[in-house]
Amino acid sequence: MLGQDENLAQSNGLPLLPGSLQADLLEAIEAPAMTVKKKHLLWQAGSEPSMLYMLQSGWAYTYQARDGKPANVIDVFIPGDLMGIRDASLPRHTTTAAMLTDGTVSVLTKHQLQRLFERSPALAMEIHSHAVRQQEVLTNRLVSVLGNDARCRIAHFIVEIYSRLKEVYRHVGTDFTFPLLQKHISLALGLTHVHVSRLLKELEEQGIIRKTRRYLEVLDMERLAEMARYPLDTTTEAEMGNALHVQSMAQDQQVGVSAQKTQA
Repeated sequence: MLGQDENLAQSNGLPLLPGSLQADLLEAIEAPAMTVKKKHLLWQAGSEPSMLYMLQSGWAYTYQARDGKPANVIDVFIPGDLMGIRDASLPRHTTTAAMLTDGTVSVLTKHQLQRLFERSPALAMEIHSHAVRQQEVLTNRLVSVLGNDARCRIAHFIVEIYSRLKEVYRHVGTDFTFPLLQKHISLALGLTHVHVSRLLKELEEQGIIRKTRRYLEVLDMERLAEMARYPLDTTTEAEMGNALHVQSMAQDQQVGVSAQKTQA
């Protein structure tokens, strides 16, 4: 089972982010990782996005609030995600970010990020790729919500989370950490809490999934993916990211060689 707890990469020797982005970022981060508790707010809507957060362990999410309470769940962050990257160029955060579980985060200031970009175009490319991937996840979920029934939406959401874990952590099985409550799922998919509860129960009765408070097991991935209309890609993000990293590092080296020749 994935998640003894969510400190995945440290215990398995796997990169938190594709293309050794984790190592490069950790090297640049001067402050030690912070231990944060469940429900801790990382940022609030309307605040200035002066920090980025690398989620080393635990899960987090972003939401838009109404009357002081979450009204729409936007992002679901898993261990290894770089949080706040999409808002980095905006004057204000558009969402509030909170921890779903206890965890650890490393903080990177925008100034540190700028220095990293200047020093390594390869790293800039990898971070951009990670931000694009986050946006792609949101776009695919929006398409599912707008074009599918409730059953399909829930199936798509489960396969989305599984696929993201599988992309970075190849060893993940069909039973994995899933600390999202029914209220989080309902706010992410535009469904009522009661509707989500009923459909999850139906999926369990049909032998497709098994859900506990903190874990989820997919008993029939083929049926779930078919229901979700979600293509399971055999090419992982980690593989694509590592290929991109090698290519970008080669470009960095060429730039360095050219600079040396110019100076000579």
